[in-house]
Amino acid sequence: MGKLMDVLHKTKCAPDAIVIGAMRAGTTALYRSLMESQLVAVPEAKETDYYLTPDHLARGGKWYRSQFRNSDLPWIDICPNYTKRDVFPGAVTRVHENAPDAKLVFIARDPVMRAVSQYNHTFMHRASIPAPSELLESSQGEHILKVSKYAYQLQPYFERWSAEDILIVDFDEFLETPETVLVQIMKHVGVENVQASPVPTLNKANSGDELRHMPRWWGQLRETQVGQYLPHEHPESLLTEPARC
Repeated sequence: MGKLMDVLHKTKCAPDAIVIGAMRAGTTALYRSLMESQLVAVPEAKETDYYLTPDHLARGGKWYRSQFRNSDLPWIDICPNYTKRDVFPGAVTRVHENAPDAKLVFIARDPVMRAVSQYNHTFMHRASIPAPSELLESSQGEHILKVSKYAYQLQPYFERWSAEDILIVDFDEFLETPETVLVQIMKHVGVENVQASPVPTLNKANSGDELRHMPRWWGQLRETQVGQYLPHEHPESLLTEPARC
């Protein structure tokens, strides 16, 4: 029986749960809290985007297993891009075809504050973006607004998963009582006998305040092919803790 379980484990290529968003709604803080818990396995680089496009999926099961270090703990992937259906319309289908049994977690933040945070994030990571006064007339502005339309983003998931399999987490509640929310998420994923315990102070890296102090070239580097490659080959801190000048 033990050998059979080892074989099944080595061929596993789907997560037990996926945090599907929302972007700029605390997914980085949740990622680090899950990592600190040592009760589940998360990827070394926060976002694998494995089911995002056919090219990402073509990396294969061996590559995907390596992101979780072939851990025998429950796997939780975190990919906010999965709730950007206007840009990646096929992502939900690929998730369902390859990980139909995965539990889903979505963090909902005040949609206006989330949109403002995404605008700041985009400003730091791209060469140009329209000024706020011109944003609503641009394609970038339309995309930012669509990411905040949570019913629109979640509709295709509710069409494929039962409501019991999709956990909606409140962003403010997570910030105020992270221990309680973390237990809620663990139970949703299927981790048994979880007790509320102190969660380290939620790391505000990648927050709006830090983005304002981060050199813009650093944010833009993260969007290049080199920047996409590095987090999968090097420690996660390499791209989240830039050297200060």
